[in-house]
Amino acid sequence: FSTQGVTETTTKAIAELAQVNEVTLFRQFGNKQGLLLAVIEDSAVFTDLGESLSRQLSQTNQIDEALRNYASDRLQVLQQIPELLRSVVGEAGQYTLLNRQALGRGITQANRATADYLGTVIEREHLHLSLPVEKLASLLNGILFGYLAIELTSEFHDLWDNQEDFLESLVELFLHRAISSINETSLNSIQDLSTLTREENTPKIDDLS
Repeated sequence: FSTQGVTETTTKAIAELAQVNEVTLFRQFGNKQGLLLAVIEDSAVFTDLGESLSRQLSQTNQIDEALRNYASDRLQVLQQIPELLRSVVGEAGQYTLLNRQALGRGITQANRATADYLGTVIEREHLHLSLPVEKLASLLNGILFGYLAIELTSEFHDLWDNQEDFLESLVELFLHRAISSINETSLNSIQDLSTLTREENTPKIDDLS
């Protein structure tokens, strides 16, 4: 699947590579799409993520470090299977409903693991979010996948200098727009209240006439 894509891969080629009879493949998985379903459901990209993030928590102290480590590690893992990612992007429309559902479950499972990871760091640092942690995780994963889709389909772009430049911008975006400390939140609330009070106490033009 990784080297030839789902469409071009034949059950005969898979059976030969696995050194089994093609009948055995049909008996175990039904057809090629059934085998693809098993591959998706057993993918380490989804199944091992929660455990790997749990280990990473003990080595992460600050939210910027947590964001950078997560993004960098996910890119490193996914960049090891570029052909398969291209296949997912280009051939997903040919997947069966069951396979698309399995892919959706895997993505949802990965996103929950990401949310648990970020949520633990955020709670540990007493930080404030401007949106639910599940949404933060989904935006983060969506941006990472978009980055990979662009990198794997065209190197002729001018969107960022390199991966390090992309990661720096990503962390800055989340730190300054989605996450803040409790003190910063309180300060903003005080400033908003002060502005509102001044506005309420400032006479309107009609009141002066």
